[in-house]
Amino acid sequence: MKMTSLFMSVIVAGLACGSAFGGAIISQVNDPNVPEGYCACEIVWEGGADWTSAALVIDLTSGSVYQDAFGGDGPYTPALLVPFPSVEFDTYVGIVGGEGNGIAGGAGDLGGGALSLNAPHISVSWFNTGTNDTAPVRIGMITLSDDANGTWKLLAGGVVIEGTLEGGWCIPEPTSLGLLGLGGLALLRRR
Repeated sequence: MKMTSLFMSVIVAGLACGSAFGGAIISQVNDPNVPEGYCACEIVWEGGADWTSAALVIDLTSGSVYQDAFGGDGPYTPALLVPFPSVEFDTYVGIVGGEGNGIAGGAGDLGGGALSLNAPHISVSWFNTGTNDTAPVRIGMITLSDDANGTWKLLAGGVVIEGTLEGGWCIPEPTSLGLLGLGGLALLRRR
């Protein structure tokens, strides 16, 4: 099922510590190396304040999670990308090549329970102790089968957004779209 580009990207808009704007985006990845039959969505910290932590819960009613044979729960090793390009689309959290990445456990703050990055329930919270991650940086990749349906919640920058999964894609709830509008207005007002 194809969604319009508005529904392919979700902006988590929030005011981070101080006066800097910060937020996360979940967006569709269009790349020929995405494994056939799967949809890849990257989670990107869009800048402003330094990114320090996030939490994610996904509950699938159908479908599966892509786990590459050369990947893991954390970011892949960049050297693996040349011989095994599909490792980029392994389901993982953290910053590839970043220092201070770690998985704290399950997404308890979102009611997710114990740590899991496998279907039908993803529950993970992760962190970064680096202090220079204020520019756009990928903080995770979620790759689901194109028949995946269910619900999702993301906590990043102190803001929780949620929505449904349809055909492997994240679709925001109307209240999350409201956050999109408010965040955009806050950004424009600051200029």
